[in-house]
Amino acid sequence: MFRRFRWAFALLTLLAIVGLAAWIYRASVPRFPIQQTVLTNGTTLRLVSVQLGLRDIDPFLPSWKQWASGFPESWTRQVGLHLPPKIQAKGNHPILSVWLTASKAPPTPSQPAYGVLVGDDDNNFAGRAHEVSYNVGWTPEIPHYEAHGFPIFPRRSRELRIRIYDNPWGNGHLLHEFRIPNPAFISTNDVPPFAAQPLPQSRTSGDLEATLVSLQVWPTLVGMKLGDPAWHQTHLEFTLRQGGHPTTNWVAQRIHDLSDATGNEGAGIGPHDWVNGRAFLMFTYWPLPLTEPWQMEVDFCQRHGFTTNELWEIRNVPIATATTALTPMTNRMNGTEVWITALMHANPDEIGDNGRRGVNLDAGSGSPPDDRRWHLTIAKAIDSTGRDVTANEWMEAGFENNGQFTFNVSTNATSLDLWLAYVPARSMKFTAQPVRHDPRNGQPQGSRTSH
Repeated sequence: MFRRFRWAFALLTLLAIVGLAAWIYRASVPRFPIQQTVLTNGTTLRLVSVQLGLRDIDPFLPSWKQWASGFPESWTRQVGLHLPPKIQAKGNHPILSVWLTASKAPPTPSQPAYGVLVGDDDNNFAGRAHEVSYNVGWTPEIPHYEAHGFPIFPRRSRELRIRIYDNPWGNGHLLHEFRIPNPAFISTNDVPPFAAQPLPQSRTSGDLEATLVSLQVWPTLVGMKLGDPAWHQTHLEFTLRQGGHPTTNWVAQRIHDLSDATGNEGAGIGPHDWVNGRAFLMFTYWPLPLTEPWQMEVDFCQRHGFTTNELWEIRNVPIATATTALTPMTNRMNGTEVWITALMHANPDEIGDNGRRGVNLDAGSGSPPDDRRWHLTIAKAIDSTGRDVTANEWMEAGFENNGQFTFNVSTNATSLDLWLAYVPARSMKFTAQPVRHDPRNGQPQGSRTSH
């Protein structure tokens, strides 16, 4: 009996501690007067809450549910309490969550109706990260509310600008801008910036040497006329040497662990290729603030120069039509299963431009054989008309080991000959100060409007 009482007392104590922590967290949520604006369509849009933490608390829940949301989700579900999903940080750095209400319900009530960017007066802006969830809902008194989470935002500025757009998924039109005190302000005296090294900056991995020669942030997307200084695109350029000699057999494939000293964390994934003797990598979602140096780990992936036994050669891979589909193909490379699941036109109803059409190849691989980051790569691709499409720029999307490769083939091409490799990346770390692009110096070498 005593033992049972002791366990019950310990459980009640634990619940009280967690509940007190939840109450303290809620009390620490920054308070500011609710701001609102009336849009041209008559909708009243309100900024009702901005929170900073590893997770948010729904301000529209009853007080007891807000208290309960401080407990682990596994606990609340065991007692039959199903609370709305939380916006949660992926790591140990707090994220910002912005809560809006609208006086009119949107056409799709279960999805966000607005895009939100958070920035400062130096035009350092970032939007909701794809890997961070959002909250959408309504109450009997509120036709629509939504919350957006931001792992990246300026933390050196004493004030934040919250810009609201009419498109939650892309490049919309600006509707309004709110200003609030920055709940995450960090001075350089409290947390000094990382120490940057000047460019060009070289690193090595084995016999491969990469030199970062340029780190620029453009104020708008290349090839698009947005006219909005909040939108940015980051350009990195490298020169590479292998065994002491210049090489173009590798590309700068992506950025892992992009961070600054204030706690901003991100990644860089986007178009990458070679132009004018430099490997370039571009990404848009989202650059860190430019006010201080970035630390980053860059993956360099081999694209050419393989031996025959390192390649999976597949002939006559058919491009799917309305009545046919690709039979999945598998192979084992370096002890890992590799597969191809689909090859189809990117836009089957569109006529190709300049005698070419885009086709997408869906491919993937199992768990890597060791703790390095391994990648599928297309060493060579030739379409059924004999055109070598390997030299065309292509993008990889999706998860780390499951991606989609895009090729521009002849309009009348019916199949592809493919040579695939499965190889480990060479990872190298850089710390550098990004700079804003000066348009008087022309475009970065890798910036082609075809992207």
